[in-house]
Amino acid sequence: MKRAIKFLCLVLIAGLVISPACVALPAAADAETSKLVIYNWEEYIGPDVVEGFKAYYKTETGRDIDVTYSTFDTNEIMMTTINQDANSQIDLICPSEYAIQRLQLAGKLMSLTDAQQQSGYTLQNKGNINPVIYEKVAEAGIEIADYFVPYMWGTLGIMYNSDVVTEADLANGYGLLWNKAGNKKLDGKIYMKDSIRDSYVAAVMYLKEEGRLEGTEYADYTVAQLINCTDDLMLELAEEVLVEQRDVLKGYGVDNDKDDMQAGKAYVDLAWSGDAVYSIEVAEEGINLAYFVPESGGNLWFDGWAIPSANVRNIEAALMFMDYINDPVVAVENMMEIGYTSAVKADVIKASPEALQILADNEYAAEEFFADPVRYPDTSESAKLGVMKDFGSRNEAANAMWERVKSQGFPITLVVIIVVIAVIVIGVVVFFIIKNKKGSMRQKV
Repeated sequence: MKRAIKFLCLVLIAGLVISPACVALPAAADAETSKLVIYNWEEYIGPDVVEGFKAYYKTETGRDIDVTYSTFDTNEIMMTTINQDANSQIDLICPSEYAIQRLQLAGKLMSLTDAQQQSGYTLQNKGNINPVIYEKVAEAGIEIADYFVPYMWGTLGIMYNSDVVTEADLANGYGLLWNKAGNKKLDGKIYMKDSIRDSYVAAVMYLKEEGRLEGTEYADYTVAQLINCTDDLMLELAEEVLVEQRDVLKGYGVDNDKDDMQAGKAYVDLAWSGDAVYSIEVAEEGINLAYFVPESGGNLWFDGWAIPSANVRNIEAALMFMDYINDPVVAVENMMEIGYTSAVKADVIKASPEALQILADNEYAAEEFFADPVRYPDTSESAKLGVMKDFGSRNEAANAMWERVKSQGFPITLVVIIVVIAVIVIGVVVFFIIKNKKGSMRQKV
């Protein structure tokens, strides 16, 4: 019993120590030290990229550099760190579009113009970037072009096991995530994203497909208007369908969902295109995965590198890293590792013999690689792919809705277990406090 109690205590303490929300980033060090602190998504960079940058930096400057690389699971965790931890020294972050907008509006980001003026370093590779990203930013009315350098981009869609999901299932579009066709094999095998922004996209698009927006002002909204609408009625409708969905879900995931898809433990997943590409290629033998964006439309997303406005030590190195990551050779090497699509233009990559050789070495035919609609989606139909914007003053209401959804159907047995563990831990702590007090009294006597 004592061993069990000690184990439970250790588990709870470990959970507090390693909680992603409590990520500990290094404090500022001596200004003389060449150092770069990067804060990026989990599993979102090739293992050799950081080491390659160190060599690049040495070649360009003649100086060595230490790179501290920390990760986050969601934009919300990253923004909490930037907003609340005034002592964290971070030189470079990688937010998504709406997060870049929110941070910029809050004065948390340094403009690239200011960064270049302060450091004396001029960005070299911005011309390599696919212009469609900046075009979509302009279309969305998000004024962040001078606050980030694009990194990766793609779509939000549905990854599925093609041996289990039927044509009838696929015909339902986003309804597949609700098992609209009633495929019994899918019950308890469907994942949504543990992210209000992504799951909200699926919810409002499902409402549109199901005709549940008819008779409302939303009936004629574009995709971009739908996924960014958070008035009371839309939140209420989205909450309704998200709660309805709970019965068929396996859970809400960030990385565990793609792992389960690869292993055949789940059959449907609301997924980012890069995760889908990677999962399709590395899935266990006999697991056949595919990906699509429903005909009704969806989200075109992008992530980019940005420099926080406070506690930045090495602006020059941050800008140099932006340039390095958007070199065509580095971009292709990175894509080969993580599956996501670099913001570097396809034509720039095609013009680099070394980059093309990397594709060939990885058994990709260049023509097929760049024609893959999962990697390089058709953005000509602007109305079908919307860019997420910050919810602004509606963030609190949207987050509250999301928390209500996730708390629905919370297993009572799990609640009981948590309560029992808490009581045991409190009891153990009280016991030792009393014991120590008695021991102290005896010593005093």
